[in-house]
Amino acid sequence: INECASNPCQHGSTCVDAVNWYRCYCTDGWTGDNCAQDINECSQNICQNGGVCSNTPGSYSCTCSPGFSGANCEANSDDCASSPCKNGAVCEDLLFQFNCVCAAGWDGPTCEGNVDECSSSPCQNGGLCLDFFNYFNCTCVEGYTGSLCEIDIDDCASGPCVNGGTCRDGVNSFSCSCTAGFTGNDCSEDFDDCLSNPCQHGGTCQDGLGQYSCTCPSGWHGTQYNDACASYPCGNGGTCNDGPTGYVCICAPGWMGTDCELEINECQQHTNPCHFGTCHDLVNGFYCNCTVGWEGDSCGTDINECLSQPCMFGGACTNEINGIYTCSCLPGFQGHDCEQDQNECNSNPCMNGGVCTDGLFSYTCNCRPQWVGAHCSYDSAACANSPCQNGGSCTPSGGSFTCRCLPGWSGQYCQTETNECASNPCLHGQCIDVVNGYNCDCDLGWIGSHCNQNIDECASSPCQNGGVCRDQVNGYVCSCSAGFTGTNCDLIESKKYTNECASSPCQNGGTCTDGDFTFTCTCLPGYTGALCETDHDYCSSQPCSNGGTCLDLQNGHSCICPVGYGGNDCTRYVDDCLSNPCQNGGSCVDMLHAYICRCFGGWTGINCDEKYDDCASNPCRNGGTCQDGVNSYTCRCPPGWYGTHCELDVDECSSGSSLYCQNGATCENIQGSYTCHCGAGWIGNNCETSKYYACTNNPCSNGGTCQVSQNSVQGFQCLCQ
Repeated sequence: INECASNPCQHGSTCVDAVNWYRCYCTDGWTGDNCAQDINECSQNICQNGGVCSNTPGSYSCTCSPGFSGANCEANSDDCASSPCKNGAVCEDLLFQFNCVCAAGWDGPTCEGNVDECSSSPCQNGGLCLDFFNYFNCTCVEGYTGSLCEIDIDDCASGPCVNGGTCRDGVNSFSCSCTAGFTGNDCSEDFDDCLSNPCQHGGTCQDGLGQYSCTCPSGWHGTQYNDACASYPCGNGGTCNDGPTGYVCICAPGWMGTDCELEINECQQHTNPCHFGTCHDLVNGFYCNCTVGWEGDSCGTDINECLSQPCMFGGACTNEINGIYTCSCLPGFQGHDCEQDQNECNSNPCMNGGVCTDGLFSYTCNCRPQWVGAHCSYDSAACANSPCQNGGSCTPSGGSFTCRCLPGWSGQYCQTETNECASNPCLHGQCIDVVNGYNCDCDLGWIGSHCNQNIDECASSPCQNGGVCRDQVNGYVCSCSAGFTGTNCDLIESKKYTNECASSPCQNGGTCTDGDFTFTCTCLPGYTGALCETDHDYCSSQPCSNGGTCLDLQNGHSCICPVGYGGNDCTRYVDDCLSNPCQNGGSCVDMLHAYICRCFGGWTGINCDEKYDDCASNPCRNGGTCQDGVNSYTCRCPPGWYGTHCELDVDECSSGSSLYCQNGATCENIQGSYTCHCGAGWIGNNCETSKYYACTNNPCSNGGTCQVSQNSVQGFQCLCQ
């Protein structure tokens, strides 16, 4: 007999006839003696990289997480396919995003921005930096030269001091120490030694080169002492005070020496003024070039490299000194910035000679013949002889097998029929066991597959003449309308009319309406029956899917859905990005029951709701005030400074000294300010006051006589009595 003639093998499988039996060779996705059982491919975690597996008859399907594709979600989507990187940059495909390796001179997320080579402030001594493509140029202030404005121009090289004067070089300036008898910025003017009126008692003064002579009136003789300050010996803006034994120079800030000829080196005067940088001396000051990782006027502030969020894919950043930071990567990532996917095959997870193929967050084992399973740990040969009986499905397990029995069978080989009556399923009746099931012989008054339903003897409406039927176990009771009596209210009773609602027959809050010899109950939502005695269980049909919790309400149900699902019955997969959680232009990437925000333009935080403080690094120098903006900042500079970072000194002398220094005075620019060197006869910060008017208000006390003095700081001296 050909047992295959009846086509016992299902779902396209092949039947092979044998003596008194047959064997079915199943197609993919099916198992069992007749290939009638669907294999649940999802039990082997076949979907990779967080994909959700859905079993289908004879097959399966994977719903992939964002950033992955392929039948098993094994392929990472190519984020570089749209060529996002500009200006010759190289695109690196990463998880959910890409990274652009920019060519020289370009920066930004897609290499569309020109690198600002001036950001490190390379131009020294107040030079103005001009940024160009892949290079910069320094425009030096007057007095400096060199590619970085690092060289002080020797203003004495041209020999500006004449008549034997000695030249002392300054910053964009020089000063001349004149020989006796000469004065002026370049010693070209003959000094009038008679200006101080040295001849007393009406003597006549005659000027000479570096000297004078007195023609005395009758009765007087002698010569006046020489004024030691007459030759202007104090250089670089120093003030000369004449005395009995000579002169004393009071030097301007930044200078010292007998004639104020020595510039003070502030880098040597202070102990380590630049904590983590190199000190460069200036006239009356210094500036610091900071090493990598430090900032501030004295290079004492450590730059927090973690503010730029360098650690990718959720890595935690730890700031260290000297421009260094470390990233603690989440599982599955590695590299300095957590930018590399870990090789999960390094732990050798595939057994029995299986070959491991690395993927993103996961791996795949390609098993040798005979071995199956996610780790090639199951011997498929163990099921070759079909040891499982009564339609049981065989699954390899190590070097053995496991039988998955059809309902109604149990045991190692599915050889034992299950006694379904052991759990006493018949509540009000006797259980009779059958293969893969049972039958209940119900007691009187009960029906249903479990004898759990009371027979409604009121269903046949036995109560007549408007009587209300109340069901009981294996019986009923009639509440008769007024005027009737009997088991079925079929007997007329002569009595007075009464209010049938007086006994409050309506249950569970139902409203009673009295009628002629009867009443009607109007039930609250969720209740039914003539007396509103039945509570409707809206959760009995298990309407909530995907693990949702059902709440039975009076007039319906409500589902409490797990994370990632929504809808009335939890059947809708929730796109966590629908609520637009990423603020301020952030880009949202939906994950399984979660989301990731990619922030742009000066924003950070889980939802891009925390503004990045661009002033945190104190970019404004020389006392400038920083005003934070969105992905930018503005420096408000104090008087004497300008530039993006207040790094440039305003040259008050460049537009003409007459704007500041008056009456022919010489203007000297210094860092953040200026100094006026007054000509003979003038005093004041801007040389605005004539010394010859110094005695107008007679400032000398106690009868002292005021005398105009050319070399006095105040412009006068008092001759005391």
